[in-house]
Amino acid sequence: MASPNEIKWSSATAAHLLRRAGFGGRPEDAEGLVAAGLEGAVDRLLSQEERGLPLPPVTDPAEERRRRELRRALRSEEPAARREFGAYNRAMSETFEAMRAWWLQCMRADGAGVREKLTLFWHGHFATSQTKVRFNHLMLGQNETFRRLGTGPFGVLCAAMVRDPAMLVWLDGRQSQAKAPNENFSREILELFTLGEGHYTEEDIREAARCFTGWTVNPANGQSVFVPRRHDDGRKKLFGQAGKFGAEDAVEVICAQPRCAEFLAGKLWEFYAYPRPEPALVKSLAAHYRKTGLHTGELLRMIFTRPEFYSPRARATQVKSPVQWMVQAARETGRQLLPPGVALPLAAELGQNLFMPPSVKGWDGGTAWVNSATLIRRSNTALLFSTAAPPLPLEVQSLDTAAWAAVAPREVRADPVTLGRRLEEVFLAVPPAPATLQRLQAVLEHADFPCSDETVREASVVLLGSPEYNLC
Repeated sequence: MASPNEIKWSSATAAHLLRRAGFGGRPEDAEGLVAAGLEGAVDRLLSQEERGLPLPPVTDPAEERRRRELRRALRSEEPAARREFGAYNRAMSETFEAMRAWWLQCMRADGAGVREKLTLFWHGHFATSQTKVRFNHLMLGQNETFRRLGTGPFGVLCAAMVRDPAMLVWLDGRQSQAKAPNENFSREILELFTLGEGHYTEEDIREAARCFTGWTVNPANGQSVFVPRRHDDGRKKLFGQAGKFGAEDAVEVICAQPRCAEFLAGKLWEFYAYPRPEPALVKSLAAHYRKTGLHTGELLRMIFTRPEFYSPRARATQVKSPVQWMVQAARETGRQLLPPGVALPLAAELGQNLFMPPSVKGWDGGTAWVNSATLIRRSNTALLFSTAAPPLPLEVQSLDTAAWAAVAPREVRADPVTLGRRLEEVFLAVPPAPATLQRLQAVLEHADFPCSDETVREASVVLLGSPEYNLC
């Protein structure tokens, strides 16, 4: 197995780690990781506690019951029923928008990089959408489960997901009972979440469906509940093992299959490093994953210390997702996120609505994120980050000045070469292409040096709007 000693640890490799493990950072953040050494840097990122996260919006646990009551009132043609029903739906829609804005703010928060990036991975892996679930409390609860359990043993997270209220609604698992087991629910668990297509039999699907019967959702409090009379308590045979299995037993059997570790290790590697990893690499990662009891945090530690993670195949070859693009731009410019009224429609236009993945397979990612329209939209939005996004709330006389002083401190403003080098280091994972370099030089050659905040802003907009900024 390749050794971490083969990695040339530097500010460039540390910056790569910051961009992939989380949502990027400043050159000074990378230098801090360089001083800690590779393994110390990875330890620091994985153990970093989230600080100052905003509180989530308040959701209604009895949302499903309340909507049922309002619908009954509509059918009875009570005079105020239509008005009350409309007001409640509008309030729930506003809460949903607040949830999406809240999660973006969590990703932007200091110390939130690795945990929130992994939460985003699990959201795409256990893809569940508000388009069908329709209950804010359930969607928010699932998100918090990803955050709470995501870095630990996968078996624990998976067991939570097969009885997760949002998942039970999304895959119709709450209707599954002994008389009519939901085989589609078990098929998705096996194919999309644990083993991958073709690594199970039709009998495994049928028997797993029997295991998952009996779980439903209480509309009065939004919690999952097990109803024994709806559960098939007979003997099942799952992947060659026999027993009177329930949902957690089935998850344990499934996660014990060697393919489970390979499937998840490969998928996590693709999310953090590059697509189509070498079979030998996947087997090595999977062996470590199994040895640690499918502990995802320990797998991430191995991923982030593998030489392949820092190889030319991995460096600056990943297209930023819309969320990565927005959050990283905010971090690097030292500003808050764009206002929700701008950020949320922008995410929708760019193809990544949080809490609304397009299908049970999640987002395709990679080059699917960009086309001629989205590239233009990203480029045009660069100007917004220097004008509409509020600077960080630092207690100084001029907030905007403080933000640009962090992007380009006084010592790098003496001449155009030094300033250009600094801005490339802040914003780009690859050297600027000739066209980008020409636009940057056009700004710098007309500026006076030592330069002003306005020059820093104009030059930053050039790099934020460049094609190269889409690479991570």
